[in-house]
Amino acid sequence: MPPVCWSRHAGGMSTSGTTLDSVRALEDDFADAMARMYSVGNDLARLRAHLALETSPAGWTPVADPAPEADTQPVATSGPSPMAPPSTQQAAGALPVPPVPPSPPVPTIPWWQREGVVAKVLAVVGTGITLIGVAFLLALAIQMGFFGPLARVVSGALLAVGLVLAAAVVRHRQRSTVGALGLAATGIATAYLDVLAVTRIYEWIPAAVGLVLAGLLALGGLLLARAWDSQLLGIITVVGVAALAPTVGYDHLLLTGAFLVVLTIASWPAQISRDWLFLEMARVIPTALFVTGLALTDEPALVLAPLTSAFSGFVLATSLGGTRLAALPPHLGPLVPIAALPLLFAGLAVDDGWPGFALLVLLAGMLVLVAALSADGPATPLHQRLTEVGLGTAGLTSLLTALRLVEGTEWGIVATLTVSLVWAASALALGHRMTLHVALATSALTLLGSLYLLPFLLLRSMSTRVGAVELVTAVLAVATLLVLAGAVHRVLPVLSPVGPRVLLAGAILWAGATVVLAGVLAGSLVDAPRGGFTAGQTGATLLWLMTAAALLAQGLRGSSVAVPAGLAVTACSVGKLLVFDLAFLDGIARVLSFIVGGLLLLAMGAGYAQALERSRRPKVPVDNPPAEGPAPPTV
Repeated sequence: MPPVCWSRHAGGMSTSGTTLDSVRALEDDFADAMARMYSVGNDLARLRAHLALETSPAGWTPVADPAPEADTQPVATSGPSPMAPPSTQQAAGALPVPPVPPSPPVPTIPWWQREGVVAKVLAVVGTGITLIGVAFLLALAIQMGFFGPLARVVSGALLAVGLVLAAAVVRHRQRSTVGALGLAATGIATAYLDVLAVTRIYEWIPAAVGLVLAGLLALGGLLLARAWDSQLLGIITVVGVAALAPTVGYDHLLLTGAFLVVLTIASWPAQISRDWLFLEMARVIPTALFVTGLALTDEPALVLAPLTSAFSGFVLATSLGGTRLAALPPHLGPLVPIAALPLLFAGLAVDDGWPGFALLVLLAGMLVLVAALSADGPATPLHQRLTEVGLGTAGLTSLLTALRLVEGTEWGIVATLTVSLVWAASALALGHRMTLHVALATSALTLLGSLYLLPFLLLRSMSTRVGAVELVTAVLAVATLLVLAGAVHRVLPVLSPVGPRVLLAGAILWAGATVVLAGVLAGSLVDAPRGGFTAGQTGATLLWLMTAAALLAQGLRGSSVAVPAGLAVTACSVGKLLVFDLAFLDGIARVLSFIVGGLLLLAMGAGYAQALERSRRPKVPVDNPPAEGPAPPTV
């Protein structure tokens, strides 16, 4: 409190005291007024809180009433108040805050309202309409005799150049490139029609020169598309020349195919540092279809083989490069089988067996190499994965390669089963999931083909037709199923234990078929194939019973699966005895089947019961007392 100045005079002292009393009275009145104002503010805050509770949703947290001391202490209000001190402003945050309603979903923009869509559609349609109008104009001028052949060609060339120049001017003046693209595409198409006229209609230049001119136009269009960063212009250019080339070179199909292959290779750099997947499709698909069609014609194989090899090899190599280097153009996985079609059909169509086989081996090797070297990862998009598509195409190619190797012989199913076994062994050794999928697919096809052996296994009259091919087929089927069971157990644990058990059951069945066929062949060596059939059937039944006994014994060692499996094989064996052996066997074979089979069953039952009792017998611990005598010295 500031010091009070005392007056030297008595009167002055009296006046100062009166003034001080007045100031104190004013201070008291002001404090009383502020207390009343705080009280009114607290009442308003209490009222607002009750109103907020009554009108709030059910999920809001109730707010407690202010403390009883609200008449003398400030109460937290809903926000900063001119009458509330800082402490009350901080407490205001304790009041309920209504939840923010979710923002409405962003409305979907219709395709016709998206930027540039309508303009691009109009540009494409306008290009077509303009070309039709130019054709009508030329047709009318020809009918009226205004233009001769030379004037028509020159006017077409001038029109094409004028349209491209106009496109350049529009591109320079406008920010949007749609109008310029339409003009440029119309000019390039007009130039293509001009080349068609001088080669096919008037035949002024050879087809080879016409194809060279078309290639130069295509490269110029691609350079313009790259300069303007327009994939649409590049697609129009490439598709246009792909449609023009077969018409120009109609009488020279091999030359046209070579031109398209060269154009596909030469136009690949236009995609460097660009994500132009649709242009990649426009480059590859027309050429692949045309060259594949060539493989089905009578073109010489010595010329067709290098052409198809160059095309398939280049597309596969550039696709692989797109996965390894980010600077190279991206790739499309579905284009891998399309690029393989020309070389595949060339290998199948070549008359001589060995050249065709060599082409198929080359293709299968390239596909496996692409799949092995591809840098696909978990984050690689589905349309850019080469491993799966490459291995799948290689699996089909390997089957066709095997069939081509043994074409014209009866060893086709043996060759394809060998290929399936190689795929299964590769999946087991590498632990690669996609390799296993290919192995399962090829094995399913080849095992279905091996079902042609069923008549040899069921009909005694077919025993005279059994040869080494049938026996090798059965052996390969057993080996394939066994290796597949191991591969599935290792690579696809999600299919365990059902998948491996099914495959092992199939292997047991095919093992019985192998015994039957081996018996038939053994009988054929002594001119008794029917007797060999009978002996083989007996041997198959006994083999199954012995397999069941081995499974039961394995079950006693702690396997929870072996016992049910052994009982299932036993049931199959008994069913074969009662249904097949009883009806189709006779004489000593029937007697041996039932006697030996019955003895095996008895032995299995007795042995299983004894082993089960022995396994349940409590083990008495052996008490070995220590030997008497002094304890050995310790170190």
